[in-house]
Amino acid sequence: MSDTRLVAMSTAIDEPALLAQERGFASLRFSAQLEPDFQLFLHAKMCARVKIVAISSITFMLLFMLLDYVYLPHWVSNYTLCVRGAGLLAVIAALWYSNRVGRVAPQRAFAAATVAYFCAGLMVVMIIIVARLAEVSVRVTHDGLYLVLLSGMFLLGLPMRHATAGSGAIVLVYLLAEYFIGSSRSMVTSASIYLINFSLMGAFGAYLYEYMQRRAYLNEQLLEAARTRAERESQSKTRFLATASHDLRQPLHAMSLFIQHLYEQVDSPEASKTVARLADSTHLLQAMLNSLLDMSRLSVGMVRAQTRSFNLEPWLRQLLDSLEPFAARRRIQLQLRCNKAYAVLSDPVLLERLIRNYLNNALIHADATTVTIEVQRVDGRLRVSVVDDGCGLAKADQERIYEEFTQLRNPARTLDKGVGLGLSICRQIVHLLEYPSGLQSRLGEGSRFWFDAPSGEWQNHAETPKQQQAPALSGQVALIENDRVSREAMQALLSAWGCIVWAFENAEEAVQGLKGIEVDVLLTDYRLEGESDGLMLIKTLREQGIFAGPTALVTADTSEDVTEAARLADVELLYKPVLPARLRRVVHNLLELRV
Repeated sequence: MSDTRLVAMSTAIDEPALLAQERGFASLRFSAQLEPDFQLFLHAKMCARVKIVAISSITFMLLFMLLDYVYLPHWVSNYTLCVRGAGLLAVIAALWYSNRVGRVAPQRAFAAATVAYFCAGLMVVMIIIVARLAEVSVRVTHDGLYLVLLSGMFLLGLPMRHATAGSGAIVLVYLLAEYFIGSSRSMVTSASIYLINFSLMGAFGAYLYEYMQRRAYLNEQLLEAARTRAERESQSKTRFLATASHDLRQPLHAMSLFIQHLYEQVDSPEASKTVARLADSTHLLQAMLNSLLDMSRLSVGMVRAQTRSFNLEPWLRQLLDSLEPFAARRRIQLQLRCNKAYAVLSDPVLLERLIRNYLNNALIHADATTVTIEVQRVDGRLRVSVVDDGCGLAKADQERIYEEFTQLRNPARTLDKGVGLGLSICRQIVHLLEYPSGLQSRLGEGSRFWFDAPSGEWQNHAETPKQQQAPALSGQVALIENDRVSREAMQALLSAWGCIVWAFENAEEAVQGLKGIEVDVLLTDYRLEGESDGLMLIKTLREQGIFAGPTALVTADTSEDVTEAARLADVELLYKPVLPARLRRVVHNLLELRV
């Protein structure tokens, strides 16, 4: 492998294959697929300690050169200093060459470091033998070899096989040198015992070091594989949610519109009652679907908070008014205690979802007679509390109620009490918004669910008057919808409200058809057959001067990208399934905007 081709590689290997390595690397060898990557990993570890190796090695060698100069005869020290100087240059060159991760192949780097290690040991051996032959006054023993062996076994960070081979070669050369210069058998035997045992202990230490490095590398790869798998599963969930959200909302959208059309056509009180019950069931199914999708989208991080300041008291009043009919049927009184000067900095959509879920929990499950929203200023923030005088909760149940699909007082799982996701969604939302929150409750004494939201700036504007019920519609509407059932449902309902509806299946039909007619309002789905989507169709109609009037995008796609694109295009956005009353109100408002 050439130096220019050396890069840090990452082997694509799955978790089962990685787990299989755990049973085999006691022999210090991974599979052929994984071993090259580990060699790069070990080389990087060796390079990470190059500074301490270089400083300690050069320092010790310079110190020994000073001792040679001071204590050895000059004719001997001149020789040893030359040898040590040559060895020092060799060590510096080897350290420079071998510690270039990504530019030198690991095996070449390890070989160069091992050669430098052997040269350093060989240099010490030669100095010991020269000093022995010269019979200098200072006794020179083999003790200096222990420092060299210790450095090679542990400090350099070499693989076990390289460290053992280098140490064995140094010890063997020293013992042969002692033998050839005529050292006594007892001295050679004693040195052999100490050095060989020291080398064996060093080899065992080098084995443990490499074993731990392989364990650390394998754990790192397993963590990376687990992270990759988690990201892949998250992406899969995101795709599933996008598909499920769109495909499940389509039939619900058509169903609710057909039910409304049927309700407006029947005259029999009994039939009207049956249709109303069918509408209630549809709304319940829609609420269940929304809860499931909301929970899933929150859990995979698909929701992002978009905060702004708004006045809290009128906003809460409007929220309570929307729940008043439901509370009245259950004979529950709704109350609001909020200073009119309070403003909050929050995401209004998420905040409404949060408070509405708390209110629904109190209205459905608490057996209360009064439910109150209280707002107080606490430590510079606004503490919003939903308080009921109902049955309360036992200490053991106060954590369980936040678990998915948990309903304490609904053993039969009747659908009119929901699916048990409301409080789970609340917990997800307060975590997303990073709001401190809590629960205070006792059996028989009611409950208080609270959270602290940041204060906002008061908005000095007139309150928007409540929208009155839209009168009969009169105008021409262009409807572009690729789903046949949804198209027929919207066309039938809009026609029954007094509109003339021109329905098209795709963008191409709409462009051609609208060239010959005048329409007041355009309603289009986002996902259409062919290459164009609803927003592209709107842009095309505007650029070609075919239609530039009020437009609404009716879609089951709830992604933030579509929401932002619709805002930038100045297009009203309606999410499927659209409630008939909302559809009628939006179409009425758009007709009011026609020139």
